[in-house]
Amino acid sequence: MIGRDEAGFRSGSRSATRLRTSASVISLGGFACKCFAVAALAGLALTRPAPASAEERVKFDSAAPRLHRAAEPLAGEGGPIARRGAGAAIQGYLTKPNGDGPFPAVVLLHSCLGLPADRRSIGDALAGWGFVALFVDDFATRGLKETCAVDFREGLSDAFGALAFLSGRPFVDRRRIGVVGYSQGADTALKVASSRFAAAFAAPDEPKFKVAAAFYPPCENLGAAELAIPTLILVGELDDVTPAADCERLAKAQPGDGADVKLVVYPGAYHLFDDPGFAGGKRLLGMRLQYDRDAARESRVALHDFLATRLAP
Repeated sequence: MIGRDEAGFRSGSRSATRLRTSASVISLGGFACKCFAVAALAGLALTRPAPASAEERVKFDSAAPRLHRAAEPLAGEGGPIARRGAGAAIQGYLTKPNGDGPFPAVVLLHSCLGLPADRRSIGDALAGWGFVALFVDDFATRGLKETCAVDFREGLSDAFGALAFLSGRPFVDRRRIGVVGYSQGADTALKVASSRFAAAFAAPDEPKFKVAAAFYPPCENLGAAELAIPTLILVGELDDVTPAADCERLAKAQPGDGADVKLVVYPGAYHLFDDPGFAGGKRLLGMRLQYDRDAARESRVALHDFLATRLAP
């Protein structure tokens, strides 16, 4: 189910950035937002990714939570962490840069509507930036079409299953794996970033996610959870599905010595602002969904800079 959310970045000082077309250089908690003159040039470069291998459909097992944590209720989950579907075969789409690597990698998690219209474009862009990209398809092997009106609790299991799969590939640097989520998938990405939620899956001797990025997440679902890894949150100013204010509260709730959390709010943008499948806008299941070309381009630059900085060797 999609909850209410907001976006925010925090570093030393807790603050949110609302981007304007004439934005200047902004530095927040270890994150640097380049001025738009530079970002515009970067945006041109990002449209021409370096050669990447052909997309490959892969399967892997959804992860099971550690038994001593699996029965512990978590706020915002409505009960225990679900074991339903754990160990099930999950489908995904893998794209990698040409070469042997090892490369940093990104697990991508879709919204409650399923894979986005530009899934292949996203994978190609990430591979062009030098990242292995694994777009998880939570629905195909479960026979699902959408989960917008229900609580989809298998997201964490699928994300950690994807992490284990990537960690075992010889062309992946298992020390540099991040997660990027969209809407419902962004809810999962934020829970990955929270040690309180992720502890049910992570063990000291196992690979861990190093960073998280969340596009229009339901931040309200996190309550006052502490985000333990660098986190980027991107949301539209007019998003009435996952409001930006909730993420601003989440960012402000982070302790002073916690992980850096960066929030970017895009003026005039709605939910799914980066999905070209909603060009012109659409009402679906009571949600206002609308593609915004400028916000989409700027958010892709922000994601590139975040990953390039935080997953650098």
